[in-house]
Amino acid sequence: MLGRAVADTGPQGQELRAARALGPRSSGSGWRAGNCEFRWIIAILLALFAGYQAAYFVIIATRSSPGPAGDAFYLWIWAKSLISHPAVEIYDQAKLKAVQVALGMSPQAADPFVFPPTIMLVLAPLGRLPYRVAYGFAIGASLLLYLWATVGREWRSPALLAGLVAPTTTLTVVAGQTGFLSGALLIGGLRLATRHPVLGGMLLGLLTYKPQLGLLVPIALASAGLWRAVAVATGTLLALVAITSAAFGWSVWPTWITATEAFSSQFAAQAGELRHLMPTVWASLLQLGFTQQAAWAGQLLATLAVAAVVWFCFRQGATPLAIAALLVGAFLTTPYAFVYDMPMVSTAVIWLVVERCRSGGVFQLGEAALLVLAMFVPCLMLMPELRLPIGVICLVLLLGTIFRRNSRVRQEA
Repeated sequence: MLGRAVADTGPQGQELRAARALGPRSSGSGWRAGNCEFRWIIAILLALFAGYQAAYFVIIATRSSPGPAGDAFYLWIWAKSLISHPAVEIYDQAKLKAVQVALGMSPQAADPFVFPPTIMLVLAPLGRLPYRVAYGFAIGASLLLYLWATVGREWRSPALLAGLVAPTTTLTVVAGQTGFLSGALLIGGLRLATRHPVLGGMLLGLLTYKPQLGLLVPIALASAGLWRAVAVATGTLLALVAITSAAFGWSVWPTWITATEAFSSQFAAQAGELRHLMPTVWASLLQLGFTQQAAWAGQLLATLAVAAVVWFCFRQGATPLAIAALLVGAFLTTPYAFVYDMPMVSTAVIWLVVERCRSGGVFQLGEAALLVLAMFVPCLMLMPELRLPIGVICLVLLLGTIFRRNSRVRQEA
């Protein structure tokens, strides 16, 4: 059963037995989690996701292309640049593009490097491998880490299959991006922060290579009183800064800050064709025609509201439902995230289903439809002709569902 994937956070004792005693049949317009009908629905959905995944991979494999393309190729080029040129030059767009074109990138393409310098510690070794070997190793290893963070030791649970065939998994594999790695660090770090604060804090400290996805982490840890994990995460960050500086020179830090400021201004002005791929409030408001000032104001208000939700959810500790709220809220608090960062949203959906299976609760029709949409919405975001910011709308509704469920579980417990 899906409910074996993560720790039990449902009602305890008499409440749990009473919920299961209501019987296996669906109730009204919903389905009782765990009954035969519910299992058939889950099986059909997983089969559809697997079919989508297979079709997507076949299309990509048979598509004619003059050479390697996609973000994985750009990551590999960045790694090669670190080996053959001074590290600070990777933040110089003109010098970096010359290296990229020499290694096979189209002269019409533009892909500046804006990651913090700490990621250089991972990229540099990959640059010594052939492209396909580097791609296979990076995606394969990070996918395994993401699945471990999602299901823990329950490798034989249906939750593993759900994480493996989720559309976000398909899109991240094809893009060759870092969504699995960031998801593994955030999910794993939060899961371990309570019982293993040193290891959990280290994972959260490593997540600082993509700081925009970890904005809610300090709020969550402070709310749950996990101060040891906070201290370890801070120490890990300081250690990474020191190691990176020793390996690539202190000058990479001011160079990165300057390059990031320039890139942010350039991206805000020129990235209109990419906004449909960004499940953020800022990008969605711009997509709807709001001004930059209004979009930033809306992003700030959303950030404050989601931070309050996450603080409330973590008051009872880093439970799976609280972590799920943070995984969804992470995209509503940052202005800069893409569809390939969304495997952690699939984890949030899986955990919500797991919790309901353990508690013997009922999924109403609207709630079930929302969960299916949340799993498939990254595919819809690939269509630029879809003007409606469906990604953010779905995330807001999903966060509200998790918050409501978390509140009810707290009352019942």
